[in-house]
Amino acid sequence: MRKIMWVLIAILWFGCKSKTPDGIIDEERMEAILFDVHIADGYISTIYVQDSARKVAAAYYNGIYKKFDTDSAEYNRSLNYYYQNPEKLQEIYKVISTRLDNQKAKLKQADSLLLRRRFKADSIKIIKIFKADSLAIRKKMKTDSSSKVKADAQIKKKKAQADSLLNTKKSGDLKPLSAAVQ
Repeated sequence: MRKIMWVLIAILWFGCKSKTPDGIIDEERMEAILFDVHIADGYISTIYVQDSARKVAAAYYNGIYKKFDTDSAEYNRSLNYYYQNPEKLQEIYKVISTRLDNQKAKLKQADSLLLRRRFKADSIKIIKIFKADSLAIRKKMKTDSSSKVKADAQIKKKKAQADSLLNTKKSGDLKPLSAAVQ
């Protein structure tokens, strides 16, 4: 009796699930295609020369069609089908939106890591420059006390400049180090 009940539940479950018609791309594949299309569209929108943008767009779209083993006719037919079934299209775009949010978060994380690495490299350069400048000032210093006071003042000024550069870099102003040191 239990087996019969499970079989009936399975039949109802699979029977009630809506299937896409023949010649229409299924929802999961359509979501993946639309995701790639929107990523490509974002890039293409940054190209200002119209002819170049059209050539790049054609190449990207053909690559997407090839990746998903489809063509523009099937894609357009499927897109029209989903336009006529807005609840399905809305579900597809919920998934796309989530994927885009996840990708955006990953890009932010990668950018943050890159900025930290750049800060560390720039900090090391700033410290090396400060040390070299301090050594040069000490070498020029004479043995008298007034020369020592001047040298200490110059070194203190150089240290303040180095600290200022480090703080500026830490706060996010990412000018090239060569421009910042001058």
